Amino acid sequence: MCQRSSYQIFDRSPISAVTIKVKPSSDCSKNSSIMRFFPNYHCEQSLYDVNDFIIPATENSAVSITTRVIEIEHVLRLCDTTARRKHSNKYSSFNITSIHECYEQKRCLLPPLYRYEYENEKIIKKPQLCWFKLPTAASKRNYRALNYILFIKHFVEFPQLGLIRDNLVANKIKPKYIDTCEYHPKYHPLCPKFRILKILEMIETNPEEYEAMFFYGSLIEIKINWKCNLDRRLEYCQPHYEFQRLDIQPYRENPYDPGSNFLTSRYYFRPNESALHRIHTKIYNLHIIVSVTGEVGRFDLFQTTTSIGSFLGIFGTGTIVCDFVAAFFTNFKNLKYDI
Repeated sequence: MCQRSSYQIFDRSPISAVTIKVKPSSDCSKNSSIMRFFPNYHCEQSLYDVNDFIIPATENSAVSITTRVIEIEHVLRLCDTTARRKHSNKYSSFNITSIHECYEQKRCLLPPLYRYEYENEKIIKKPQLCWFKLPTAASKRNYRALNYILFIKHFVEFPQLGLIRDNLVANKIKPKYIDTCEYHPKYHPLCPKFRILKILEMIETNPEEYEAMFFYGSLIEIKINWKCNLDRRLEYCQPHYEFQRLDIQPYRENPYDPGSNFLTSRYYFRPNESALHRIHTKIYNLHIIVSVTGEVGRFDLFQTTTSIGSFLGIFGTGTIVCDFVAAFFTNFKNLKYDI
């Protein structure tokens, strides 16, 4: 009877909007307990431009921070396993003479530059092309992402009760405080700035996973939870941050492609060459998703009277149960009445 659900109505369907900015930290966190698990990272190294590692640049309530990049170069050439083939057409931009062996089954593979030219041709008339891998390949790691700072701003509305709040809580967060604070679950629980290094500490306790998260990428959720009692003062309505990993862990138990990654390509021609080249880029990242949930309650007279009526109805139910027991489970022959 004294529970909040007995005298309050609730709105559990918030509408939210989230914006995320990524900035480099002005200093390095050298006191973190997990820094020793990244021996190849040195805080004294010069910082990269953060914008080069936010791919894609815009997402809905999420951000992807690149941790590792593999670039492989390919060249598009005619595929022939028997003899030299020459494809020449004075009206065509495709003019290549080459001998190559296809290690895979031949197929009609048209790059974007030639799709319009051959789209109406039959399959047998289309050139049999293959992407041939060149020996040049590059691999890079972005350990500087450990000291990137996420600045999260979000607005939440509970339309049923007409409540609108944001995580920059009034009378709690001042401009000077935002400039110097970093989130800490105990000392700075309302600070909207999150260091990647601190997030990794909170979501993972296995030291073997830290390097693997940068190698394979990882999927991380930051959950902003609102639980407010509008019968109290509004200043007590504050967000609570929770952090968790969403990808399968540990990575060695994942039978599929572990972590978080995606592929992208760009095409170009080298000077004085007619062969089309492609840079095939595989990007591993920390894909961070921000979700907003909440529950807001407020006193309601109808809910209160309904709960009181239900509570009083329990006594009527008790009378019916007692009569039922007396009628079917009690031996009336053993009862004696004094006259």
